Amino acid sequence: MKIPSEVRIKRGVYYAIKWQAVIDNDPECCGLCDPGEQTITLKLGMSDTEIAKTFIHEMLHAIEAEWEEPIPHRIVYTLEEGIFKVLKLNRWIK
Repeated sequence: MKIPSEVRIKRGVYYAIKWQAVIDNDPECCGLCDPGEQTITLKLGMSDTEIAKTFIHEMLHAIEAEWEEPIPHRIVYTLEEGIFKVLKLNRWIK
């Protein structure tokens, strides 16, 4: 999955995509959505599958923030997996 340098979340709202070796001083953290800064940070060195799933996950958090509609984290994980599988089954991602 090709990750863009920014993603449009809704009309007039763009989140910049950043890459870091360590996110939020947590070596286990794979991604972070910061609605205040309108950024999504992804961890360097992940597999293509991890990148795609993390990107989908953090976009869901951005959508949650921009629409001011809380989504329980277990639902975010479920949607992440479902969206990833749809993209994969339709060969929109490798």
